[in-house]
Amino acid sequence: MGLRTVLLPQALLLLAIGLLASWGPVGWGVALAAAVALDVLVVLGMRHYNADALDPADLVTVTRATLTCAVAALVVGGSPWTITITALAAVSLFLDLVDGWVARWTGSETPFGARFDGEADAALMLVLSIWAAPTYGWWVLLIGLARYAFGAAGWVLPWMRAQLPPRYWRKVVTAVTSIVLVVATAGVVPSPVMVVALLVALALIAESFGRDVWWLWRHRHPTENALQEARRAAYGSGEFVDQQGFMTASQICDLAAAAGIAPGTRVLDLCCGRGGPGRLIASESGCELLGVDADDSAVATARARAGDVTCHYEVGQIPPLPHGLFDIVLLLETMLAFRDKETLLREVHAALAPGGRFAFTVEEGQPLIEHERAAMPAADTVWPIPLPQLHEVLERSGFTITSQRDRSAAHREVVDSLLTELTTREPAITAQIGPSRIEHLLTSHRLWSEWLRSGRIRKFAIVAVAQPALRGAGADALTPQPGQRSDSA
Repeated sequence: MGLRTVLLPQALLLLAIGLLASWGPVGWGVALAAAVALDVLVVLGMRHYNADALDPADLVTVTRATLTCAVAALVVGGSPWTITITALAAVSLFLDLVDGWVARWTGSETPFGARFDGEADAALMLVLSIWAAPTYGWWVLLIGLARYAFGAAGWVLPWMRAQLPPRYWRKVVTAVTSIVLVVATAGVVPSPVMVVALLVALALIAESFGRDVWWLWRHRHPTENALQEARRAAYGSGEFVDQQGFMTASQICDLAAAAGIAPGTRVLDLCCGRGGPGRLIASESGCELLGVDADDSAVATARARAGDVTCHYEVGQIPPLPHGLFDIVLLLETMLAFRDKETLLREVHAALAPGGRFAFTVEEGQPLIEHERAAMPAADTVWPIPLPQLHEVLERSGFTITSQRDRSAAHREVVDSLLTELTTREPAITAQIGPSRIEHLLTSHRLWSEWLRSGRIRKFAIVAVAQPALRGAGADALTPQPGQRSDSA
């Protein structure tokens, strides 16, 4: 559903509130300006995150953001109807719970939705702090301005734009602070008690943002992070989550939704690398995720960045897969590295509970011929497979495909963007990783760009459900070294 579809309901909602609250010219002006700003920002955000339509959860967020526009009209317009401000703010706060539940229930969790939700929270807190400041002290404005001060600092200090690890505590602080501000509008709590509550809310905000700033400060290394900065710029804001392949954050969330990952789902993330995609999925869905990778330094990084998310990581070769049954097995951007895919698939099947799903990406195409293998760096980790053969191998291994999406065009765009950023930052990246490594990166990306553009290779995101027939099938060995991501991707 596009934004145009909700413009009329949005206008009718504001019209009804304005008439009931008897807005004056200032109130109507503020409501109109806020609503227009909201719609423009939503359109820009959708374009930035490549969101084709508003998901069900986004519609709830639009509704509560529109209510915040109405609250702003009442606050700035000087409405004497305090109860109206309290009621609208309380409904907006309640809808904050609803949109999260709707996103999980409908499988519509996306980076755009998460960003939109966070900005709606910040806007409500700013408006309520403006209302409370004349009554309880102008220092209350610090509560509402904290998010915007943090964002503004990122324009001046590049190290503050780095990706933060997920933390559940942020959500707790936002919820508690919003509740305190709503209660402040009601005027039912004695002023001294309310001042203490607002001071506690300010302290929580300061602690939460302070912890984030401290984390970013400790991890600032402009030269060492040149490669990460190139990747972040190539993917775009909100789409880079420390992944090492060509999937964007939105595509990762789409695949997780297609696989049915939900709160409490047991997920095994094979060849997890530094854990970025797994952290995103776990933070958005509430699943229980175990990541496995052969690179001990990558696993150490994944553990350090897990934050409050329910992710655990182990160092290990594949096979064997970890003991126990899982609801979902993920293999993102690494099927390419396994030459013997049927043995891998049987191992995955054995690790899945009845009805479990295998969600993965795959490079489809004929095996590389001699001159292609000579041109591709780390060619021993590049083993594409024709699509009909993949379907046959999946069927023999006990899987039935339930979702298959061609991501070739989208991944080609990412490759081309990465090439541009890697070339632009080549001197800094060379200083970080050496001339040989940067040359390998540029060469492999040029080949992927050419192959994806010509159709020599196609990229697919697939979900397959495990049938019970082959449960317990084992595997002997996999080649080349599994658990290690392909350097060429």
